[in-house]
Amino acid sequence: MPAFADFAGQSAHIARLAEEFSSGEFVHAYLFSGPKGTGKRSVARLCAMTALCRGGHKPCGVCGPCRRVLSDTHPDVHTVLPEKGKKTIGVDTLRGVIEETATRSFEDGAKVMLVPEAERMTPAAQNCLLKTLEEPPENTVFFLITDQPGALLATIVSRCRVVRFHPLSQKEAEARLIALGLEPGDAARRARMAEGCVGQALAIDEAQLELRRALTRDVFSVRSPRDALAVVSRYKDDKERAEAALDVLECAVRDILLAQAGGEPLSGAGYDVQAEAYARAVPQSEALALAQTVTRARRMLGSNVAFASALEMILLKIAEEYTQWRW
Repeated sequence: MPAFADFAGQSAHIARLAEEFSSGEFVHAYLFSGPKGTGKRSVARLCAMTALCRGGHKPCGVCGPCRRVLSDTHPDVHTVLPEKGKKTIGVDTLRGVIEETATRSFEDGAKVMLVPEAERMTPAAQNCLLKTLEEPPENTVFFLITDQPGALLATIVSRCRVVRFHPLSQKEAEARLIALGLEPGDAARRARMAEGCVGQALAIDEAQLELRRALTRDVFSVRSPRDALAVVSRYKDDKERAEAALDVLECAVRDILLAQAGGEPLSGAGYDVQAEAYARAVPQSEALALAQTVTRARRMLGSNVAFASALEMILLKIAEEYTQWRW
């Protein structure tokens, strides 16, 4: 079972949360914001366990309420998610859960409402929630959890205590992953790939590792426009992984720049040796220009430009660099 101490490196607010929920003196609404995988939802569940725990040391993890929170079966803990097949949380969904929290608790304790992807609430749903936050039900706590706080109404944010979560340093993330049972080498690679976000590091699977290796092999093997077209044809139909592919390339170019500036070497980060050859041969100014090209490709994808066109632009830039700086 996770404990508040596991997240102590995340924020100075963690100890305060532990104290508030242990004493029952918590406020009615919290906004947990920060990158994915930084422990926001885990800390919210810990807070819920602590508020509902009937053990001596809270949260004890063994009493009935604690076990029910851990298994997502506690009748006084409500999680708000989009309806099946929908991407947003509509007003009817939110209103139904709010009506549940307005009734008497089943176990004569606090009532908890978790919104793990708060940015998905529609404007109508947010306005519905706003009315409740202005006059919250007694002994009820709301947790709005998001990596996109800008998607929430300013009036909602102003009625919440904001707790910001941050990635750990690479060494801290490595230590946490090792404590969770990963081998040191794997922990180091995952911590680096996830940029210190432990949750994201744990979610990395073999398919992601293979994409990282294969994509950097194919991209940094480009020597001419003809090579670029061959790579585009290999990836153009993989629309589901378009965002993931750009994530890999953004990370790769960033790490290349860091390596060129005397930071961590690329070896051991899961990239193909072609990426290391590029880093050795190309001046930092050219790698920076490539980073700007990858950023433009991301914007193109966000504007519904085909992934093939965005990838082609990156590859042609690399082909152009190769004519000047062979590697």
